[in-house]
Amino acid sequence: MPELYLIGLGKGEANSLKILEQPEFSGISTCIFHSASPHLKELLRKMGLRVINLAEAIKNSPECSLKDLHKKTVGLVWNVLEKEEKAALFLPGRPWAGEATVKILSSQMPDKVSLHVIKGNDIGGPILDFLDREMSTDFSRGISFHDAHFLEDLLDPPRSQLIITHPCNKFLIFNIKRILSGFYPPEHNINILQFDHKGLLTLLKVQPLGQIEKAGAFNCWTFFHLTPSPYHSFGDMASVMKQLRTPEGCPWDRQQDHFSLKPYLLEEAYEVVEAINRKNPGELCEELGDLLLQVIFHSELAREKGDFSLWQVIDGLTRKIYRRHPHVFGDAQISDATGVKVKWEEIKQQEKGREKTDLFATPEVLPALMRAQKIQKKAAVLGFDWPDISGAAGKLYEEIEELQAAYAQKHREKIEEELGDVFFALVNMARFLKVDAETALHSTIEKFIRRFRYIEKQVQLRGGDYSSFTLKELDNWWQEAKNQEN
Repeated sequence: MPELYLIGLGKGEANSLKILEQPEFSGISTCIFHSASPHLKELLRKMGLRVINLAEAIKNSPECSLKDLHKKTVGLVWNVLEKEEKAALFLPGRPWAGEATVKILSSQMPDKVSLHVIKGNDIGGPILDFLDREMSTDFSRGISFHDAHFLEDLLDPPRSQLIITHPCNKFLIFNIKRILSGFYPPEHNINILQFDHKGLLTLLKVQPLGQIEKAGAFNCWTFFHLTPSPYHSFGDMASVMKQLRTPEGCPWDRQQDHFSLKPYLLEEAYEVVEAINRKNPGELCEELGDLLLQVIFHSELAREKGDFSLWQVIDGLTRKIYRRHPHVFGDAQISDATGVKVKWEEIKQQEKGREKTDLFATPEVLPALMRAQKIQKKAAVLGFDWPDISGAAGKLYEEIEELQAAYAQKHREKIEEELGDVFFALVNMARFLKVDAETALHSTIEKFIRRFRYIEKQVQLRGGDYSSFTLKELDNWWQEAKNQEN
């Protein structure tokens, strides 16, 4: 049976290789590293052993995923063992249980391979001692170790000192920059630590996160250290809101309840939409923050009453997304967006225990155009829809004719009803054209305001009295404004 030895080499000093002199390692001719340091490569070659650097043997690109990297790692090791009965894979430190390579090989290597883990000396302690002694690091927020191969598991901004192990090839360094750029500013420094051939830890260099790819190539005994991010976290904002609600906090915030905050919630939602329409990223960032404040505010009000907490809101949302996407997180097979919508409604009804007749339940506070479009989409999912846009267009013309007939009869209630039908048919046309009716009307209102302001300017230049001008003159200025836009 092929045998793979995972050997911890502690701090990587030369005498750590003496372990290979033990009888059980006889027959090993190939030594594998993530990325060996030059002095270890040279020593192993002098011992007549072949050295494979995974960082060199496995070619990666920015498009390559970590899962691909894991598969290639296992594949390369397995290829070696198909030709040789024994091989050694060297890792820094013990290696510790969270080591990416240990996890990958333990779960993915073929059953017929015998895996032996030989623990070396721990290096976590020397790293912490160095940070404390040489860099006066503040550990009051704690410290966390993350393997570069599993950095995608880092989902929240680190609030502690962060140590990243195995930043030993260009792909992993690119991935470190990509992931950490969401949590740290580009100018945030990374301290690059490395054990030398004597097992001594030194500060190799300091490089800003935004330029980390220029720092050079590293090996298994290289570590990245980052101090806590200066960005405020979700928890910080929740704490701020809690302080605002204390007796020593803000009088206005203390007076609010769920009902008094309703207008602000709607206002902030509309301001987010407006920022999207303006295509201004900075404005959108700010408005999303204002909207998020409303979620945090309502959650704090609920926490004070013992109803639920902000963290229960987040937990409930996350669980819901998992449940409603069985085609992503489960075994369900769904091939198109329509199937996703049908499945979503199906799961939603199961969760709430509602009958099928509740399919069209929508918040009555929604703007009428938005609510109409949502209801039409739900009906279309069930097959109640025109086969193409010509049917929707024909229905619109039909409703306009019925409105004209009602107007001829001077029947007030009938006119209102038929006008509503025209609006509903227009919304259906918008759905077929893949246009959001609410957004389209909003844009038209803004366009009307822009053009009328031009008319207003012309009137002001001529004395400011609208009654002095005919409708035709006003319309001419409207056309001028329109031509200028075009």
